[in-house]
Parts: sequence; C-alpha cells; structure tokens
Amino acid sequence: MSANLIPSESACGRLPLQMRGCGMKTGAVLLALVGVSSTAHATPPDIFGYGPRTQAMGMTGVSYADDYEAVWANPAGLAASERSGIALGLQAGSFELKLDGERFPLEAFQGSTIGFHIPLPFGGPLEDVLAIGAGFFTPSKTVLQTDIIFPETPQMAILSRSQSVLVQMGLGVNLGRWIPGLRLGAGVSALANIRGRLLVRLDETNQFLSQTETQLLASFNPILGAQLDLGDDWSLGLVWRDEVRSDIDLRIVVENLPVELPEITITAVPQFDPHTLAAELAWHPGRHWLAALHLTWRRWSTYPGVVGKTTSHSNLPPAPNFRDTFSPRLGVEYRTTRRRTTGLLRFGYAYEMTPAPPARMAPGRDSEGEVRTEDGRTVYLPIRYIDSNRHVLTLGGGTAYRSPSGLLVRFDLFAQLHRMTKREHLVPAPGRADNMVNEGWIVAAGWALDLDW
Repeated sequence: MSANLIPSESACGRLPLQMRGCGMKTGAVLLALVGVSSTAHATPPDIFGYGPRTQAMGMTGVSYADDYEAVWANPAGLAASERSGIALGLQAGSFELKLDGERFPLEAFQGSTIGFHIPLPFGGPLEDVLAIGAGFFTPSKTVLQTDIIFPETPQMAILSRSQSVLVQMGLGVNLGRWIPGLRLGAGVSALANIRGRLLVRLDETNQFLSQTETQLLASFNPILGAQLDLGDDWSLGLVWRDEVRSDIDLRIVVENLPVELPEITITAVPQFDPHTLAAELAWHPGRHWLAALHLTWRRWSTYPGVVGKTTSHSNLPPAPNFRDTFSPRLGVEYRTTRRRTTGLLRFGYAYEMTPAPPARMAPGRDSEGEVRTEDGRTVYLPIRYIDSNRHVLTLGGGTAYRSPSGLLVRFDLFAQLHRMTKREHLVPAPGRADNMVNEGWIVAAGWALDLDW
C-alpha cells in the first residue's frame, strides 16, 4: 500500500499510512497535526475504460461486450458468450498537462489487467442461462495511493484517478428462452476505505514518537445492466453504476504533553466516481462491421470535495459545486476472416465534459456547512480544481486464431489520445497576477492476450 499523508518534512520524512515511529521536533509535531497535502484518486476505467476492445472503440461496449470486459461495460453481456475465457494484459498512460504555460506534474500510471468469464454448466431450466466474470486492474507500484491537497492549491482532481486497485465481479442471466434477445446482469465494484489512528506522545527522554495504525476496509458498489437484441442487426444496452467512493478517517491522538490538545480527525474523500447511467445502440450491418452509438450521464453534482473537517468545530472549504455531465461516444469495429485467422480494426471518439466549474473565489463554509460570514460579510476563499473538456480519439486492433481443437487465441491492442481544451479560470495561481490557464494532452495504450475455450 502507498497512501501518503504529508504533514511536514522532518526526521521522519513523509509519514505514510502504515506503522512507523521516530523522534520528532515539537514544531514538526504541531505541523503534523494541522498540515496535509495531496492529490485525489479514483478508479481508472472511469477515465480510460476497461479492456482493449472497448477502450479502442471510444470506451463503448454497453450493448455488445460479451467477455470479461462486460464486467465493467455491462454485466448482462456475460450471458451472451457460450465460451469460457481468461485474459491478461498491461496498460499505461502519460499526462502532458500545462498550467500557465508550465508543465503540471501528474504521475503517469501503469498497471496489469486480469479478467475471466465462465458460463455456468447447469442443466434443466438453467442450461445456458447463467455466466459469471471478473475483472481486475492492479497498478504496478501501489494498492492505493492517496495524497490530500487543500482546495486552494491547484490540482487536477478529475484526472488524478489512476492509482488504485480495481476489483469487479459480475453475473449475467440469459432470458432469451422466455423473452427473445433479453439478457440481464448484476455486479459489484470494490474499493478500499482507510481507517486508522495516529498516536503522538512524549517519551521518558522528552523525544516525540509517532505511531500510525491503519486498516483497509472494502466497500462494494452495485452495477446493474440489460441488453436486448433487436433482430439480427441491432442491439440495445443499458447499465447503471453506483457511486464509487473511498473515505479516509484518521484520528490523531496526542498524549503526555504539558498542554492538552483536542483529538484531531483527518477526513477526506480521496477517490470518487459518480453515479453513472449509460445507454448504447449497436448496429451490425453485416458480418464485417459493428458500430455503437453511446451516451453516458454522470451525477457529479454529489461530489463533496476532497478535504473534510479536522475537528467537530472546524470550518469546511468551499463547496466544489460540480455539475452533472453527459458524454457522447462512437465506436466502430471491422473484422475480416481468412481460414482460421481473424483480423480486427477498431476506432472511436468520445467527448468528455468537465464537471468542474472554473477555479474561482467561492464562499467558505462553517462547521455546519453553511456560508461563512464575518461582520455580516461573506468570507470568500480560493478553490482551484483545474479541469477542462476533453476530446478523446481511440484506435486499436487485434488478431484471433482458432485452433483445430477449438481453442481461440486473441491478441488486442489499443491507444487513446485525449486533448484537454484550453480553459481560462477566474483566479490566478498562488503568487501570480494573471488568471490561470490550463490545457494538455493525455496518451494511454495497452494490450491483452485472451484465451477462449
């Protein structure tokens, strides 16, 4: 696990959320009680999609995904496959972002993908009805990486969401025997929450010692979906994903000091994916072509911001006031088969609206969440969540070989190019006079090897 709270630089260096103790100066202890810096993170598929086929087709898949990629795209698709399969892959991405003409540092990501899907071999009424699947994404360096940045510090709260383990499981139900073309699905997405205690005390030699005890607790968030085949040429898909949220609740207790200090709690929401509803229509104009038209709605208006209260009476930062967003997408696939080998070419486009308003001066909030006032005047504070709309171009391809024994070996590639449009904000960066301007590029790519039998 790498989950960094960075209160100050001291003899301890960074203070990670794990067991640790060392001597500290008094001033460093006091800083550790009040200072926190960071970056917010959440699940990578909400930014890049999951699985090279759907990632190459504009992050679509709700209406046509029928293997392990369906666990994320739409678990109903698991019931469309008559074969079992397992897949292993890698993907990585790089952020080339600028703020006021200077590079904005955002850590690149790299991780492995594992997935499987298995039709359940029941007989009788359940024959060819049920299928299960799972999908995993594991960053190469961390289980959960989290830093918590105060809102007045410029930060990419939307894009900084690629450094966490993703665990998904799904069940598909084929109801075609009773309602032609209908499949239903349900699944869960798991994410870790952090609970713990930081103990700071004065020992017999008048040295400060710190000790951190933390737990990772899983939360499970449902996914529900449906697919309906409308004849041989058309299919319709619908999927709903629950809000995925990770919370930090770290209590700081100080003992054996000459002055009694209150217990301080670091509360934060470092990982957040909103409620999502996606609808998609797929068209199969022939044995060679597949096209998908997709629309995703995200309920970003419930985003609470990263930093919470530190004591029961502490003030809250300004509300982020994110807005709900829509994302239209298009995906196309072409396939051609010669003897036992199939070649595939895929491309797509997605438009990702930003939920964040421009960085600005916004009303602060008191401990009850009401607007703060002093001498009858509203207290305004800077909030610098930096983001803008993105145009996403996707491309990929693959090859599949079916052996005489029936084993299908498939290798898929994808690449994505995200263009973050230029946006001017309503406040300058700290220490500068002109309003902030951001823009940038994101590049992501990956591959997967899939064995079906």
